[in-house]
Amino acid sequence: MHAHQVESEPLCSRPKQVGWMKSDLLLFLGYLCCVSHAGRRRKVCPGLKDPDYVNYSNIQRFKGCTKITGNIIISDATFNGDPYLNLMGLHPHALKVFENVQDITGCLVVQGYHPDFTSLSYFKNLSRIRGKRTLLDNSLTIAFTSLKYLGMTSLKSIQRGNVMIASNKDLCYVDSIEFQQFFRRSRNKRQRAVVQRNKPLLNCVSENAVCSLRCSSKGCWGPGYKNCVEKDTHFSNLIDNMLWTQSLNW
Repeated sequence: MHAHQVESEPLCSRPKQVGWMKSDLLLFLGYLCCVSHAGRRRKVCPGLKDPDYVNYSNIQRFKGCTKITGNIIISDATFNGDPYLNLMGLHPHALKVFENVQDITGCLVVQGYHPDFTSLSYFKNLSRIRGKRTLLDNSLTIAFTSLKYLGMTSLKSIQRGNVMIASNKDLCYVDSIEFQQFFRRSRNKRQRAVVQRNKPLLNCVSENAVCSLRCSSKGCWGPGYKNCVEKDTHFSNLIDNMLWTQSLNW
């Protein structure tokens, strides 16, 4: 296993101690700001290779990682464990170790079922899936899960590979998203998204599992305006004004 790589920006030089005038104070404040920025580090961690998956023995190595060089694979065995390998199962809350991940160079595969595994908000900061490695030509696969919504609110780019989101019997909101908006323009014709056999749209509507009125036509990752792919600025401001006016009348 490769060692983690930690990258940080060089610290700024300390301001000269010359009399406390206005300019010196500004320099000192700038120094403090720079040191604070330098303290924010990126942690690069190796991912998984098929058929390996996230499990009790390897999950802690992803703690604090901001970039995964390889794949992340979550399967039924992640939650159920593997008696042959003497591995305990994980509760979905253990996936919080991924909350800092912003970049996956390979693919993200999710095929696990657990009654408390209802969203992928553990990946709320994931902004890019590069797809340098794919599984069956897919860089994002979500299938046969217990998910009710995705919650991947920072995702902006899927550079290579296809998207397969299928056979998730409780999953709503996903029909509202045009995944082509995340594909590279140069690869748009070669990349495709298959979204099928999830919870029927009419059932989602009847349960009010639909996008907030504040969301634009680009769809949403889940309930509430915080899950909008993009907010409808005009309509959102209109709602805010209505609520403000109503609060004044109370």
